[in-house]
Amino acid sequence: MNIKSIIHYTAIVSSIAIIVICFVPWVHYNSINTTFTGMNVTKFSTGVYYGKAGKIIAIFASASLLFTLLPFTILKRANMFVSAFLFAYCIRTYILFTGSLFEGEVVKLAGIYLIIFFSLVMVLCSIFPKINTENIK
Repeated sequence: MNIKSIIHYTAIVSSIAIIVICFVPWVHYNSINTTFTGMNVTKFSTGVYYGKAGKIIAIFASASLLFTLLPFTILKRANMFVSAFLFAYCIRTYILFTGSLFEGEVVKLAGIYLIIFFSLVMVLCSIFPKINTENIK
């Protein structure tokens, strides 16, 4: 196995892991005694929905997985954009979910850290895609 194949399989595993991690608990708010995941959509009395971030993250991770699996060069380039956008959105989600006014109000769980880690891995893997150069002249 060469390094390109290892990077290719790492990108596939990272995409699937991000989709699975959207269902894992991300943070726990002590003030309202609620644990949020990426897919936990809860409407509060203020009319605000929390938990939509996991849907967007799962959509972009699925697109990145599809772009990784298909052998077209243009999709490999598009995958770099999708992965970078996904990483930026995961950073935004981390900031929104973990921000609080009072110390100790939010307990950060493993899922919020894993989303950042695997999205960074996807960006790094998208920089070095597996491209079949035998048909290119």
